[in-house]
Amino acid sequence: MNFERLKGRDFKFIFDFDGTLVDSFQAVIKKFNFLAQEFGLQAVDEENLEALKGLSSKELIQYFKIPIYKIPEVLLKVRKELKSEMPMLSIFHGLSRVLHDLYERGISLGVLTSNSFENVSEWLKINNIEGLFEFIHVESSFFGKSRVLKKIIKSYGIDPLQALYIGDETRDIEAAHNSGMSSIAVTWGFNSEKILREHKPCYIAHKPEDILTICDELGRS
Repeated sequence: MNFERLKGRDFKFIFDFDGTLVDSFQAVIKKFNFLAQEFGLQAVDEENLEALKGLSSKELIQYFKIPIYKIPEVLLKVRKELKSEMPMLSIFHGLSRVLHDLYERGISLGVLTSNSFENVSEWLKINNIEGLFEFIHVESSFFGKSRVLKKIIKSYGIDPLQALYIGDETRDIEAAHNSGMSSIAVTWGFNSEKILREHKPCYIAHKPEDILTICDELGRS
């Protein structure tokens, strides 16, 4: 990956939603455990949370022994259960200012999520950042984020050489690279920094302000 290729270009920043913009981890775990018995799945033990953060997406599926065909149904049910809690979920500290800064720099912002459009748009409104985003693309993509990113590239006329995908999981890194985008892995979401680094993101952000630093680096000629 030639990281120098983005210098001097107009950027498009596409953000993952859960775990990247919204601090939904504990709420998702709570809802997953609530539904575990219904779907015959293993509940998440608090003692195992840190260990789970060190697993890739595929390893998580293996750990929970979730049949592939059940994944869409489980995700849909979790999203429905989360709807009532969306207004209470926090934006990560410092991220609102960073998003406004990126917008003021003329950077186009987008959201890719498997959450519902209603959930996401409501949350963005509550946090006064809805107007910053050019689009909210909703599509189920647990194992197909590369395909969805390629669809976004085509639908919104995005040059992948000018785009960065920002997410908190290993599958976000893989999807960005497979679709020809650069990647920023954030460490404040689900996966641990160790497992994120093993998947070789273009950049690592330890705090939201690091995204601005990366942007400054990319903008230098």
